[in-house]
Amino acid sequence: MTAKGKKFFLSGATGTATVLCALGALVSGYLLVADFVLGGAELCLTGKGCDLVRESRYSSIGGIPVSLLGVLGYAAMAAVSVSRLGRRTKWNLLFWLSAAAVGFSAYLTYLELFIIEALCSWCVASAAIAVAVFLLAASQTTGGAIKSFGGAAAVFVLVFAASYSIHSPAPQENPPSASTFYQVSLAKYLSERGATMYGSYNCGHCQKQKELFGGAFGHITYVECSRSGPDPNPALCAGKNIKSYPTWEIGGEFHEGVITLEQLGRISGYSGK
Repeated sequence: MTAKGKKFFLSGATGTATVLCALGALVSGYLLVADFVLGGAELCLTGKGCDLVRESRYSSIGGIPVSLLGVLGYAAMAAVSVSRLGRRTKWNLLFWLSAAAVGFSAYLTYLELFIIEALCSWCVASAAIAVAVFLLAASQTTGGAIKSFGGAAAVFVLVFAASYSIHSPAPQENPPSASTFYQVSLAKYLSERGATMYGSYNCGHCQKQKELFGGAFGHITYVECSRSGPDPNPALCAGKNIKSYPTWEIGGEFHEGVITLEQLGRISGYSGK
């Protein structure tokens, strides 16, 4: 290959890496906007899976949205790919940064498959982009292949383990607050009317719904839809075609999302007596 041809090839690889990183940043940015502006992810190939993942407590780490971490990670890799660093330094940096990105993506995919039990197609797309950047960087990295991939495997494990230790263990639930007469009487009325709340133990919105009732939530008929949750009944949730948490079934009708006590009272016909 001539020097000119080699320069073109390297330029093409750099351009590809930059495009992939920009695409990854766009996907992560869309998920960030979907969470804080749109209130939901559109064009999700897995139905409600994107919103179930987005609404789970695993959508942030230390109060920082995972989607924002994705934007920052892809932006960092894009900055490296367009920098004036030497070829070897540039591709080595991209190799290790993308290795960390793949490790983190693997952890998030593990959460989706085995903890949240819902798959986000946008998240899968982001993970695929991270893998593509890693493979491209690996093809351009100089040095022993076995040594490089051995180091990458160590990074995968380290990032996965660190993410799990920081993020995964279930938090201790706050003790229920003292209940008012209205909370208790409404909860008992809903139970007597056969109202049911379907949810998941790892759903942040479900926790908010429970907190609205305080200690009176113990009177509510609740169905745990996650297989890994306490006393689960995923078959019933599937039979009821529950796609979003929480979902209330009141009088044969289904209502999705967190509902205020006043709204629940109006929907169920509670008179407040």
